[in-house]
Amino acid sequence: MNPLLRYRTIWLVAVPLLLGALIGPAFWSTGNLRSVLAAIAIEGLMCVGMTIVMVAGGFDLSIGSVMALAGVIVVSAEHWGLPAAAGLAMLAAGAVGCLNGVLVGILRINPFIATLATMIIVRAAVLTATNAEPVSGADLTLMEASRASVAGIPVTVILLLALTAAGHLLLTRFRIGREIHALGGNEAAARSSGVATVRLKILCYTLCGLSAGLAGILLAGQLNTGSPIIGEPAALNVITAVLLGGTSLKGGVGTAWGSLAGLLAVGILENAMR
Repeated sequence: MNPLLRYRTIWLVAVPLLLGALIGPAFWSTGNLRSVLAAIAIEGLMCVGMTIVMVAGGFDLSIGSVMALAGVIVVSAEHWGLPAAAGLAMLAAGAVGCLNGVLVGILRINPFIATLATMIIVRAAVLTATNAEPVSGADLTLMEASRASVAGIPVTVILLLALTAAGHLLLTRFRIGREIHALGGNEAAARSSGVATVRLKILCYTLCGLSAGLAGILLAGQLNTGSPIIGEPAALNVITAVLLGGTSLKGGVGTAWGSLAGLLAVGILENAMR
């Protein structure tokens, strides 16, 4: 990791923690710290996918709509069993992400325009399919799974740490990660070096869609409801956290752990000011 980004990540977390310490000992209670992590876990999952896309030189405004889509699908299809319902929701989320990649990579539409269009279309489709009403879950399996804890740590937090670690390894330890950095740093040079830039863009946007789908499934499980309006501010919150964590809006620079630190800083500040 770049030393500048490493120190930035440390200070992003240290300063809000010091602010929380000034407020009182209640901030440092195990229950409060656990609630901070649980509160950021859902958006944290999407931060991993958004980091990959932004390092590749793009961004995705449709993640909130994809989250709502996945939540509605998984709750509506619960009668088929949780694995089938979750698989269908992830398939739909990945398809939207793939569509974004096709629009940006093959049709060369500006990422802002392309993902704004899919955001509106997907949200409208979900609202139409549900008559703008939430879909209540009839099976408690998903709710119990998404609210479960392991050794007192919420399963959503464990998934967040695992996904962040996977994103970090992808971007730093594998060839595809170097290609993603090259794509974001200089697309023409990356193409000249033999990088399949179009396929790489489609892959990055698909991964972002899948991360939003996973977040939507877990949130729907926690609420036991698939809401067509949920996730409207998600894109702004996630992009803000990713940028705060050191990812460049121009692409080519960024880390998954830095994005998580940016979101954690925001979550700590919100908690401390309550």
